[in-house]
Amino acid sequence: MKKIIALILICFGSAFLHAPASAQFTSATSTWQVHYSAPTKWVNYKNTIVYIGAQWEEFDLGFQQNFDKQQTLLEEIFISDNKNFSENDIASQIIDNIDIIKATKTLIINTSNFDILLQLLGKMNATDTLNLKNKTLYLATNSNKFFLKRILAKQIKSIGIDRIYTISQDKLLNFLSTLSLGKITNDESYITPFSLSFQETPKYLVISYLIDSLIYHGFPIELITMFLILSLGALVISIFRQIVGFSIFGIYSPLLFAVSLSVLWIPLSMTLLGIGLITKLLMRLFTKRIYLLHNAKTSLLVMLYFFILLMVLGLNTVFNFTFINMDIFTNGFVILPILFIIIVSDKIYNEGFKLFSKWRRVAFAEFLLVSFAVYGLLYRTVVKHILLAFPELLLLIFILNIAVWRFTGLQLLEYFRFMPLIKKSSESEEE
Repeated sequence: MKKIIALILICFGSAFLHAPASAQFTSATSTWQVHYSAPTKWVNYKNTIVYIGAQWEEFDLGFQQNFDKQQTLLEEIFISDNKNFSENDIASQIIDNIDIIKATKTLIINTSNFDILLQLLGKMNATDTLNLKNKTLYLATNSNKFFLKRILAKQIKSIGIDRIYTISQDKLLNFLSTLSLGKITNDESYITPFSLSFQETPKYLVISYLIDSLIYHGFPIELITMFLILSLGALVISIFRQIVGFSIFGIYSPLLFAVSLSVLWIPLSMTLLGIGLITKLLMRLFTKRIYLLHNAKTSLLVMLYFFILLMVLGLNTVFNFTFINMDIFTNGFVILPILFIIIVSDKIYNEGFKLFSKWRRVAFAEFLLVSFAVYGLLYRTVVKHILLAFPELLLLIFILNIAVWRFTGLQLLEYFRFMPLIKKSSESEEE
């Protein structure tokens, strides 16, 4: 009897020890979790499939049992679909599981952050060969196909994968079930081969066709996106200027300053704007004593600006200040946004400006508000995705610009300014 009880206990213990292990994803645990379907002891696995993406309850349905019959091991790397994530977290997960990724022939990606994930895979592939070219990638997404083509264009060469298929997210469960049975042919209605060919774009969508043609021939997608965003930014500036009534020193000034903010970052850009003020004040003191023509003053202004800039950078280096990132200056083209700020400074601090006047302070605050609004657009992922998916929206932006500049009514700030007169006029009419 004792032997029978001992035998039963041993059987239960063995079943417990060999049960599939699962790292549950909860808010109390780390954002990034790795979930490994425990290999069945008696199966000689010949293939490995890696799933990278959000955790689903459906993974508890026992896909591995079906994969076992195909001698295939399903490795699952569960990651959060949260937008607030660190790229370093993803990179560490890739490094920790690099051997698994190297071994697999099939990658399944199901995350809204797929562009960041593929970018990091491309970087890893450049330094540590992942043999990505020989793999098949299935990307679960409901994104617009034209947007998907454009956003992935910059990643295709770096990751080196030729066989890429997209799957509708609501069909992912069907795909995994069919895949576990070894019946996937890639001819299923919900599986679409990914192609970079711009010939698929209808020619009547002229802007989309042109953009796809440029991407196909290697034009940087980041630059195209910036063109689209700045076009929208110009409309935003027009609305603030013409409808709201902000004094923003023209259209180009906030646009150029927003571009400078995106390249040089906020601390350095604001420092350069301050240098512009100091330079203008010094030039005013100098020209009060010595008369100079306009061109001579402009030339001296630029020279003095660069001299003060070098002094500030020197002090930053000597005292090891951290508010200026000196790595920015390793690229010689950084001179362009600096020149932008010189032009903006000359516009803001014009000849007749009064430093401490109320109008000057208000106008400067309005300029900064509009500039930072455009700067914010440059980093709004949703806006980028919409414009990249539907670049024909440029036509709507064009029409709206015309409508805004044909506006001849009272501006919003004028309503506030003349409100007492409007009330007085309405009261007199009632009498």
